[in-house]
Amino acid sequence: LFHSLFDILYDGKLSFEEFKAYFADGILTTDELRELFYSIDGRQTNNLDTDKLSDYFSQHLGEYLDVLSALEKLNVAVLKAMDKTKEEYQGSSVLGQFVTRFMLRETSSQLLSLQMSLQCAMEAVEVQSSTTPVLLEL
Repeated sequence: LFHSLFDILYDGKLSFEEFKAYFADGILTTDELRELFYSIDGRQTNNLDTDKLSDYFSQHLGEYLDVLSALEKLNVAVLKAMDKTKEEYQGSSVLGQFVTRFMLRETSSQLLSLQMSLQCAMEAVEVQSSTTPVLLEL
């Protein structure tokens, strides 16, 4: 996962520019991103090993370990179903094709619903991160 998402040059290492391009979230400043990059790198080489990045995030998974594990299993299951659909759809009866189309739409609908929930959560967290507490004067 980490290797394919972050490593634009596919060389097993990330430059700070690759790191910044992926992780810039509008909340952390460039200096804060640079500080994080070098804290993960440890060697100050401007070539962060993707294994170190994976190790860093692995330490912080918490509740997301189960979520990411379930998503990985879901991805495998969906791909397996897509392969089976590709093999069998043309030879299926009209009713069989109808059922397959229904299953695809329902799967897509469920995934979109999950994505919308996640998007709302991300937006709420971003709003909380970008607002500074206001001190009331009495």
